[in-house]
Amino acid sequence: MDFIPLYDKIVVIKLDEENKIGSIYIPKNENNILKGKIIKIGCGKLLENGVLKPLIVNIGDIIIFKDSYNIEKYKVNEKEYFFLKENDIISIIK
Repeated sequence: MDFIPLYDKIVVIKLDEENKIGSIYIPKNENNILKGKIIKIGCGKLLENGVLKPLIVNIGDIIIFKDSYNIEKYKVNEKEYFFLKENDIISIIK
């Protein structure tokens, strides 16, 4: 299955790795903060004046984001996909 996200939507798969970034541990279940990898991005955010603003994130970026009520989820063959907007991302991990 291939997803084609529209505008500022981003498709992310959760990374089931140890919740650690360098030497910092990300708390599990306490704050619902997840680590994921971006697999698809839309073309950009459509501004009120009709201009399309490109997204800051790129395919392949590793991110952390909060699993909240406004993030859509879709499960296919035991793999869970998260559909979020760029402003749902807490940080890009380099």
